[in-house]
Amino acid sequence: MNISEYGASPHVDPIMQDLVRYDLCNHALELEAYGMTVVPPEKARLSHGFANRLRDAIVRTYEKRGDVVVGDPATATSAPRLDNYFYMIEEDDVFVEAATNPVALTLVRWMLGQSAMLDIQAWIMKAAGGQSPNLHIDAAGVPPGAGSIAHMCNVSWLCTDYEGADDGPTVFVPGSHKLGRAPLAHEANVETSPFKTFPLLGKAGSVAIWNGVTWHGAVARTKPGLRVTLVQTYARSYMRTSVNYNGRLSPQMLQKYPELERLIGKPLYPFDDPQRVDPSRAEWSKAPEADPYA
Repeated sequence: MNISEYGASPHVDPIMQDLVRYDLCNHALELEAYGMTVVPPEKARLSHGFANRLRDAIVRTYEKRGDVVVGDPATATSAPRLDNYFYMIEEDDVFVEAATNPVALTLVRWMLGQSAMLDIQAWIMKAAGGQSPNLHIDAAGVPPGAGSIAHMCNVSWLCTDYEGADDGPTVFVPGSHKLGRAPLAHEANVETSPFKTFPLLGKAGSVAIWNGVTWHGAVARTKPGLRVTLVQTYARSYMRTSVNYNGRLSPQMLQKYPELERLIGKPLYPFDDPQRVDPSRAEWSKAPEADPYA
């Protein structure tokens, strides 16, 4: 018996079918149980050389914007400044590939529903030394007790290998999403927190996905070179996205990538004209009131 074939749930049925098609059922279960999962490159349906192209595009974009030279990430010794690192999508088609990857989007929509919107794309290039973030959540402004559903999620593409602690990986508190709150002050330090953390490990080309209220931080990198990651977040349609893509993307890009047009969306609020509300926007934005998978 395959319930999704009955057609009784038009929003969740295609998500369930995609979970099976892409062999993601275990990853969906991990998201429910632990609040995070890592999809390896061999499952991610990547185009040829994706991880290297994405890594090189991040470095190239940073060098162009900052008028600096990073060089080979494997041998670079200084940490790039963490500034001017938003709005990557028009810099290279590989960023659109990352945003619209069907495997990642299946798990995004499993958490956020069909109307999930692209929130941000940003890079992290982490060198040896320096400080690492304490445990935190990504769902900024969501108060404790905000419900059992995910309001936003993080989809991070590993552009270099995360092999061990010397890579300076992200660390997680599995199951912390069920607490429905951010860490308190005495819980936030990775080294002294009463909650045990586990590292994010994976080969370049893996995609790590986690609930917006899953606690995570990082440990210091000690290995030479840079850890390179493309961080993407997605949000439900009622959330205020960090970057407004509407009106910024060229018609040519939207025609080339129809999935991207769907992802940037246009939520109901704020009204462009309160006297003339677009019925299609109203239907799309309000559908999740009755179905969290909409």
